[in-house]
Amino acid sequence: MFPSILITAAFFIVWDIFFTITGVWSFNPKYVTGVYLIKMPIEEWLFFFIVPYCCFFVYFVSNFFIKKDLLAPYQKRITLFFAILTGVIGIIYFNRWYTAVASLASSILLFYLYFFTDVKWLGRFFVGYFFSLIPFLMVNGILTAWPVVEYNDAENLGIRIFIEGWANIPIDDTIYCLLLLLMNISLYHYFENRAGVNLPITKDQFI
Repeated sequence: MFPSILITAAFFIVWDIFFTITGVWSFNPKYVTGVYLIKMPIEEWLFFFIVPYCCFFVYFVSNFFIKKDLLAPYQKRITLFFAILTGVIGIIYFNRWYTAVASLASSILLFYLYFFTDVKWLGRFFVGYFFSLIPFLMVNGILTAWPVVEYNDAENLGIRIFIEGWANIPIDDTIYCLLLLLMNISLYHYFENRAGVNLPITKDQFI
């Protein structure tokens, strides 16, 4: 798990620094500690370690309690659907940094998994992803409503998940979340297979 988080975090941190410097998004100094590293508050650095760790927990818990792989018969079609959808969005809105990078990177990874791998866990991933959207959107709602994070709408779709006083989330964040979690889970299963282990999830691990 930890190599997966570290590798994914390295990719996203470089992306995040670039977007922060170029004004794709910014952080309200009123709501951060004031400790910055390469233009980014320390809280944003920690995001890429804490959120994936929590989402791994959601993924494993959903696998444990939902015994049947409900989406297994449809995982290839769901993967292809999201690959095409994100690819089309990324191409249409290629001039908008956030939308283009999040969408095209997601599309590339999804197409890779669809055409060049024979993984069996994608159905379970999508179940875990949909569950993880609940806490992700709740926390993100607070961050965008105060706002802690401020987005430049010229660089995203301009469509918001909006609830007065609670949430003002760019819809692009759901694609960002998909890519963040899929990279982590893909790397996790890669390292798991490379090590030749497939650790069972037992009830004792949740006591």
